[in-house]
Amino acid sequence: MPAAALSRPKGVTVPDAIKLTAAAYKSALADADKTEMLTQKEVEAIATKLNHVINLPLLNEKREQIVFVKIVKQVDMFLYRVLPNEIYELIRVASDGISEQDVPLIEENLAALANGYINLPFLSESQEETVFRVVIGVIVRSMMKGRTIKDA
Repeated sequence: MPAAALSRPKGVTVPDAIKLTAAAYKSALADADKTEMLTQKEVEAIATKLNHVINLPLLNEKREQIVFVKIVKQVDMFLYRVLPNEIYELIRVASDGISEQDVPLIEENLAALANGYINLPFLSESQEETVFRVVIGVIVRSMMKGRTIKDA
């Protein structure tokens, strides 16, 4: 992400200490205990997109779909660990989000991280890269301002 995107706008100051309410603090702790963001319907929809791109020649379509659901769940749990919820939740918030210009860099960074963290030994390295680019691409594009995961 460009350094300018991380800079605070001129004239905007932040107090030395920002106090959270007890409820906000409790909510933050509860978020930290969860492991996934996507719903079953969202996982299945992304797995279906993946199933249209990748073929596992040893399996029929139903078994392929099951494998792809498991892969999408792994990616979801990975993203839940590496992204703050306030960022990952952008998949459901159309009024806020990342810019279209930021999408390629974020996709590339997250796909590379996922590929280093999640091993799919039944796929070639090239197929793994495709899997992560498809799954993470759907999720990151859902984080764009004006879009949600329902648009994916």
